[in-house]
Amino acid sequence: MTASAMAQQLAAASQLQRLRALRERKALQASQQAERELQAAQQVVRDREAQIRKLQARRLELQHSLIGPYAARIGVVASYASAAQEALDDQLERAEYALIDEEEELINARTRAASARTTWLQAVAQHQASSTLRDDARQSLRRERETTLEREDPPLRSAP
Repeated sequence: MTASAMAQQLAAASQLQRLRALRERKALQASQQAERELQAAQQVVRDREAQIRKLQARRLELQHSLIGPYAARIGVVASYASAAQEALDDQLERAEYALIDEEEELINARTRAASARTTWLQAVAQHQASSTLRDDARQSLRRERETTLEREDPPLRSAP
């Protein structure tokens, strides 16, 4: 292979290495974005679970108040207590359905984050391979040039 062909090979390998570096950077950004979305989905689920616990506590508190302090006036507060109970039950049911949807989104976010990470790791491997290819092409070109210089006849010495 001639030196000019090796120089072209080095240029092509360098271009490929730059493209792979860009692809790696883009894949890293996508992976980081997917990770942020995963963390956001996890926070949404934690918040919803906290909301459900609060609603359950309020419902339990209402039931205890009907047994305790308001037991003597149950006839007066029964309709209010029933309405409050129904409102809490409705809120609790809505929160539980929302939690189901949010947990499904969390599973999807985990899948997207894992896929993005895999894509990034593949891009890293491809970038490293292209860097190795470029380095090999550079070494081959350097060896070819050194060989060419060694083959050339030494300059003739002028006779005294």
